Amino acid sequence: MYGYVRPVKGELKIREYELFRGVYCGLCHELARRYGPVSRFLVNYDFTFLAMLLAGAEEGKCCSRRCVAHPIRPVRCLGPCDSLSTAADMTVILGWWKLADSADDSRGIQAAGWKAACAMLKRAYKKAAAQRPGFAGAVRENLQALRSLERENCSSVDETADKFALILRSIAQGEADAARRRTLEQLLYHLGRIIYILDAVDDLAEDERTGAYNPLRFRFAPEQGKLSPEDERTLRTGLQMSHNALAGAFALLGENPYSGILSNTVYLGLPAAAQAVFSGVWRAPARLHKDRSSL
Repeated sequence: MYGYVRPVKGELKIREYELFRGVYCGLCHELARRYGPVSRFLVNYDFTFLAMLLAGAEEGKCCSRRCVAHPIRPVRCLGPCDSLSTAADMTVILGWWKLADSADDSRGIQAAGWKAACAMLKRAYKKAAAQRPGFAGAVRENLQALRSLERENCSSVDETADKFALILRSIAQGEADAARRRTLEQLLYHLGRIIYILDAVDDLAEDERTGAYNPLRFRFAPEQGKLSPEDERTLRTGLQMSHNALAGAFALLGENPYSGILSNTVYLGLPAAAQAVFSGVWRAPARLHKDRSSL
């Protein structure tokens, strides 16, 4: 997926880091259990965060398992539980649509590769969509609306980011408690805005080179794939407002077994990811883990 939603490793306690790895590995195993081994390739940090966010006060038990990545020495991972099932279903749904979108945006051999990946996951997608019809419908509706805006070369960053934000907000539909559902909707909506905008900044140079749609190309006047300092400040201000709203919603949620990791991700990880993206060093994990500047 995107991978921007991750904790700052150096600020985690050893126990928290092992727990985070356990949830990540647990999501990988849950994907394979529910949708087959190919679906493991969709595992990502963003939905690991989601699995922790949706967890109850007493979440699943840890176990030790082997896998392709750890064939000899078993590793500790979170066992099957409701939050992992939800995260796995939604990972497959959004992952399949992202593959389909990549296929539409590509040409030649590259497009054929994306289409082959979609075909391999089609059955898994149908099964996941049947499990989460509300989320699947929200993804389809908002991605189609986003594609329409792209065809129009929409210059509004807010309008395009809103469509992706609505997808993440729909994750909260299954929450029974009305107050908690509203809080999660606020948090997930602004998380979606942040992810979309960071992805646009991260892809700007490549999109400018290939001519692919990117709202930043039409809203601002980038030169050689870079925003001017003034335009960057404007974009960062909007991101900071979304981060403030996200953090405010997070503060209203009750604690669960992953509260320390979630706090790290919200207050340190997201700003670090933003700083790395704007600095052009997102692909360098060492910088990402060390930088704790503001959005």
